Amino acid sequence: MKAITLTLSLLALLGSAASGFFYIQIGNTKEALQNQLSAEQTKAAGLKSDLDKTSEERDGLQTRLTAVDGELGDTKSKLTASEARAVQSARESTQLKSIVAKAEADTQRLNADLASLRSELVRARLDAEVANPAELERYKQIVATLEAQLASLNSTGASVGTTSAGTPAGPALNVRTSAARVAAVGPKSAFVVLELGTADGVKAGQKFLIARDGKVIADATVSDVKDTYAIAQVNPATTKGSLAAGDVASGQK
Repeated sequence: MKAITLTLSLLALLGSAASGFFYIQIGNTKEALQNQLSAEQTKAAGLKSDLDKTSEERDGLQTRLTAVDGELGDTKSKLTASEARAVQSARESTQLKSIVAKAEADTQRLNADLASLRSELVRARLDAEVANPAELERYKQIVATLEAQLASLNSTGASVGTTSAGTPAGPALNVRTSAARVAAVGPKSAFVVLELGTADGVKAGQKFLIARDGKVIADATVSDVKDTYAIAQVNPATTKGSLAAGDVASGQK
């Protein structure tokens, strides 16, 4: 009986000791787990703070992106408008160049016609001066017709010879005195008739050099000048060969 009681007592002691051990062990584990939980909670709080901050930055970036998209849309609209204006300007420039080219071509044609009429007018007047009385009236009519055509060409040339900016291009004949044509030559090259006159600034007493192929073959002095032609007396001492219609006369200052 005593042995059983002793055994039970020992078992009770061992159970108490085991219970105490496990109690202490569980307490340590619980404390460790609580510490770990607390650390994880702290870490989670930090992560949540970082997440909130990241969300705020994302919202800010989204707002900026929306603003940039708006600015980009405005820029695209302005660029489209600028491109449209550039295309329109290029088209207008092309049209303007075409108009200027046509005006220049018309001016050249009118100047050529004007020079031809001047030449015909000079010859007609010269023939009228030396014609017999029976033909004088007919030559006067020819001169009147040529003068009317010449006035018409001068008027047309003035309107065509205007630049696109509205500034007159200037008369094409204002430099004719530097390279005028000889319209006719008198007997024995005593005088020449030049295709320019008072309208070109020519005055009596003005000297001209007569040249052919770039070589001076005589000089002459204006003795009589009309609106569209002039008669110049040739200095025989300077004559180098015979003169001919088509030679070039250059005025001297």
